[in-house]
Amino acid sequence: MKTQTKVIINGAGPTGLALACQLQRYGIDFVLLDRHRQTTHLSKAMVVHARTLEIFNEIGLADRAVAKGERAERFNMMARGKIRGQLQLAAFGQGWSAFPYALILEQSKTEQLMADYLSEKEIPIGWGCEVTHFADTNKGVTVFYKDATGTAKEISADYLVGCDGAASQTRHQLGLGFSGDTQERLFYVADVKMESELSGRHDAWIVMIENGFALFFPMEGEAHYRIIGTVPENVKDKEVLQFSDIRQLIADQLLVRVYFPEEYWFSTYKVHSRMVAEFGKGNCFVAGDAAHIHTPAGGQGMNTGIQDAYNLGWKLAYVLKGKANKKLLDTYNEERHANAKRLLRTTDTMFDVLAGTGWLSNLLRLYFFPTVLQFVTRLKLFNKRFFPLISMIGVKYPESSLTIEGRIGKIASGDRMPHFEIDGKSVYESLKDPAFKILYFGLDAAALEEIIPTHEDCIALSFVEIPDFFEGATHFYLVLRPDNYVRYIGFDRSIAIRALRI
Repeated sequence: MKTQTKVIINGAGPTGLALACQLQRYGIDFVLLDRHRQTTHLSKAMVVHARTLEIFNEIGLADRAVAKGERAERFNMMARGKIRGQLQLAAFGQGWSAFPYALILEQSKTEQLMADYLSEKEIPIGWGCEVTHFADTNKGVTVFYKDATGTAKEISADYLVGCDGAASQTRHQLGLGFSGDTQERLFYVADVKMESELSGRHDAWIVMIENGFALFFPMEGEAHYRIIGTVPENVKDKEVLQFSDIRQLIADQLLVRVYFPEEYWFSTYKVHSRMVAEFGKGNCFVAGDAAHIHTPAGGQGMNTGIQDAYNLGWKLAYVLKGKANKKLLDTYNEERHANAKRLLRTTDTMFDVLAGTGWLSNLLRLYFFPTVLQFVTRLKLFNKRFFPLISMIGVKYPESSLTIEGRIGKIASGDRMPHFEIDGKSVYESLKDPAFKILYFGLDAAALEEIIPTHEDCIALSFVEIPDFFEGATHFYLVLRPDNYVRYIGFDRSIAIRALRI
């Protein structure tokens, strides 16, 4: 193991692995440590959303992920024994992304995909290495840890990133706090083989029941399902709760014929909703569950952590390569803290409706919400807003200090680069390089010629055909950050050139 590097990543879960993949793309030397001996064998987080697949696509992992998972193109809502509404994810997502669906893929497989990627790049992972403490000075960070044999070691770096989960040692030593609350109710998660009229459709289901809910996600393998739900009140106090204790209760709640011939895994847990006041301090940062934990509503947690890593990765790279001032790192907290705050507010509200036990919650969940859903899912406005929200492609940074004000048609500075196709391929296929990009839309392709010689590390693309969402505008520039968010969009060439530098 090295004794000197540029970045130390504490934790090789989804967030730490994602950050390692990003630093590798930029050629940044790093060390990845984890107290466990290998990637998780548990399914844990189940959903990989479109925005995460776009990130995976940049490093060649999207196709591998899709091949290993199940596309959930419909999300059915059931109440009182009948389907009360359907969210057509594929229909909603059409035109928004090259991945217009939610991918059901166990966390164990998501982690293994990224670990395999690092292995292919001949980058080792420090399995069995537990960080005990660290020292942060003006010159950098020194991390003290025990290796797989229990031997005390130390390593120094410019920066430390804690991706070490909800019980983060990094966060604790930094004294960042972790405010929020814990749901009083107990929840269960089970991986089972299920025979029912619900199975075999490759759809995801949410079943509204008295005093709670049950979620059903299709997994790889015939009739293999992940079930997440609220533990019934009459068994929640059992000292050792097993799936056999609630199997019949689940069937009774569904009001449809269901049989569970095999049980693969079962566990109970409490739901937490917490976040740090700041995503970093000194030369240290936190990301993923170390910075924020969510209710399971919408399957946002793991995806948000991967996007934390995507945001921080390019900023660390630009600072370490001398392409940007160290103040660029302040925008990680600025952008991702605001995003986490909005997300917690949204997921908490959703979860309160799903898991409430009062008479009003039951009324809303069993009667009002299913009825309203049947109506609103037919509205174009709902369709336009639902997929960007749930898939996380709607995340934007309009208030960021990196964003230079501008708008053309429906696209504004701070937005994610919109998806459109060129000759049958997503524009994102041309945006994979980890660099700034300047895009020119119009007939004067020579408009880029004077820009490129002085910005050799940027990608320049010109487009004659202009997508409808630009509403007929032409002869304008669009500057993308390395993470493909719009830094500037407008007609002013001098601002576009300035936007290529941080």
